[in-house]
Amino acid sequence: MVDFVRRFIGSVLGPNGDGTPPLNSQLGKCDYEFYGSKDLRMRCSGFSYQMEISFEEHEAWRDRGEATLISARNGLEKYVMTKIADLAFKGEIDDEQDRRLMRRCKLLSFITPEMLEIKPEQYNETVLQIAQEELRKINSYRSPGDKVSCIVRCCSVVFSALNLARGKQKEGEEVSRAGADDFLPVFILVVLKANVPRLISNSDYIEHYRNRADLMSKSGYCFANLRSAIEFILTADHSVFGNVEKSEFDRMMARAEAALDEK
Repeated sequence: MVDFVRRFIGSVLGPNGDGTPPLNSQLGKCDYEFYGSKDLRMRCSGFSYQMEISFEEHEAWRDRGEATLISARNGLEKYVMTKIADLAFKGEIDDEQDRRLMRRCKLLSFITPEMLEIKPEQYNETVLQIAQEELRKINSYRSPGDKVSCIVRCCSVVFSALNLARGKQKEGEEVSRAGADDFLPVFILVVLKANVPRLISNSDYIEHYRNRADLMSKSGYCFANLRSAIEFILTADHSVFGNVEKSEFDRMMARAEAALDEK
């Protein structure tokens, strides 16, 4: 298994460790075929599938339960992806879309909690700044699992703030846990204000290299909400704000564009 992992990493990075093909003098010393970044998504998926089977069949893991298998799988993914992250992430970079999202975040900076129909008790500037900082950490990590964890921590802060707000409801009012209708508007505002560089590229990297099983759990829910927030920011017009007239929205957008173009 160790040799299989070593050979796979070698097939991506090559003997020079930077993704460049082996020199003629190095060919005889390689016990793997070099592919570099060619078909990397597909190869990583096949590698992960093969390793999962190996874990399930190996005596060290086969009788240890699902939690141990998940831990082993996640540990291996982090080890491999941390090593090949430069090549893998480079293939996901979409400069045009990343710049478009950042510009839209700046243009829509006039959006208020009231425009998103966020109740006053649900909006805590200090707490939501913490959520923004958690999301901004996404560019500090290399593996897709660690990047997803940043999104999950951000969402957890938002849910904690919303549940605290629920606890402050007046006596006699029904108290329930915050749901999607409460969460998404606040999360959109967090993503908007955080204005994280390369957020779309990070999202694509996660989608293509994070184990699918992980994205079916809480992590997947948080990641889906991030995708929804990004789409909202990219496409929002006056129609999504029930309390804003088109003329007023257009005026605020024009003013924001003029201010941005002056910089």
